[in-house]
Amino acid sequence: MASIIKRKGSPYWIATFDIPQPDGTIRRLKKSTKKTKKGEAIEEATRLEDLELKSNGATGEKATRAYAILSDAADAAAKGELSEGRARELIARLCEVSTGEPLRFHTVRSWSADWLAVKATTGKPTTIARYTTHITAFLAWLGDKADAKLETVTKAELRAFRDAIRNGWKESDGQAAGGKPCKTVNHRTAKTANHYAVDVAGMFRSAMRNGLLIASPAAALERLPESDSIEREVFTVAEIGQLVNAAGNPDWHNSFFPAGKVDEETLADRCSDWQGMILFGFYAGARLGDCVRLKWGNVDRFRKTLSFMPAKTDRKKKRLEVPLHPRLVEFLESRAAVTDKNSPIFPALFGTRVGSGQGLSAQFVAIMTAAKVDRHTLREGIKGGQRAQHARGFHALRHSLTSTLANADVSEEIRRRIVGHDSAEVHAGYTHHERATLARAIEKLPSV
Repeated sequence: MASIIKRKGSPYWIATFDIPQPDGTIRRLKKSTKKTKKGEAIEEATRLEDLELKSNGATGEKATRAYAILSDAADAAAKGELSEGRARELIARLCEVSTGEPLRFHTVRSWSADWLAVKATTGKPTTIARYTTHITAFLAWLGDKADAKLETVTKAELRAFRDAIRNGWKESDGQAAGGKPCKTVNHRTAKTANHYAVDVAGMFRSAMRNGLLIASPAAALERLPESDSIEREVFTVAEIGQLVNAAGNPDWHNSFFPAGKVDEETLADRCSDWQGMILFGFYAGARLGDCVRLKWGNVDRFRKTLSFMPAKTDRKKKRLEVPLHPRLVEFLESRAAVTDKNSPIFPALFGTRVGSGQGLSAQFVAIMTAAKVDRHTLREGIKGGQRAQHARGFHALRHSLTSTLANADVSEEIRRRIVGHDSAEVHAGYTHHERATLARAIEKLPSV
């Protein structure tokens, strides 16, 4: 309890009080009350003592409990009985004294479950599905170590997991950590392996931000060079015309869907929708999933513009506005006038999944086959093993747009604004200059 004293020659009373220290010692403080009257000085001394106790975070009860726990730890250590389990128990008790909440010790598996649960409340379903796939693979690769403490995972293990994915390891191969062998199938691309590593690294960074780790084992984990990634190729303008014509012909539909399952009207609507989807893929650079979600509210017929937010970058809240090419205007005007802005532009395809056996991607492949437009297969698929890789699909329409603009001498800045590329590096991968265009550029150099 605070008391007051008076020094010779000073008109002010001095407050004196004791403050408990973290090491269990007591520190005596002396502070001037700036008061000359004894009664006022006692009140000020009490106030100063309370402030000092609060600033040190040590109320009498909290300090007593903390010191008792530290004393237990010291006794256990002196007797050689401070095991890891006992130490964790004591630290958890100290944390509860300090914050009012018990300390949780996570395993890799328990933290991954918590992390995915939080992500599920804020992320898109497709992103959550990717996270779940990658984290589940990591847990399977860790095997028994998935139930070990979170902080036991090392950078070397993360690197080994990434390299295992690169070499074709998959979840059904079984446990790979701890020196156990695992089967491999044909290699995946470095880009795919990097995606796995990035998502696992995100889980550990979150643990660090939540105070569960001092440092992330994924810190400074280098990316694999992605020189083996698929280089997308483009369609010629003539091939795009072939695709549009084939999409409008029921032949592709009849070869893809069971005969007699669709009435003539639905078949015609689906074919017409696909013609429009291909045009929007080329003239607006829209991705397949974005095309099928377009509604009439995305179209400004007066200004002749298309405005939409790509699903791939919607977290950036970046809306694209693309001028409508006359061919797109012609297509839209051929459709019945729709006043409801929430009505889909492609109602016969709206709600269809991009993937799956009869999804949009597979339907476009059927259209390519009917149009006799080669997919340019880079690698054949193996049942139960590697997936086939092709240089051309619906996304090649987006590459075709940027390349056609580049070959028409449209500046990079304008091209990037049309397709929504923030990075020049990303945009470069979409631009395929034809030989004649490059030759014209070289011819502009002066002779020496």
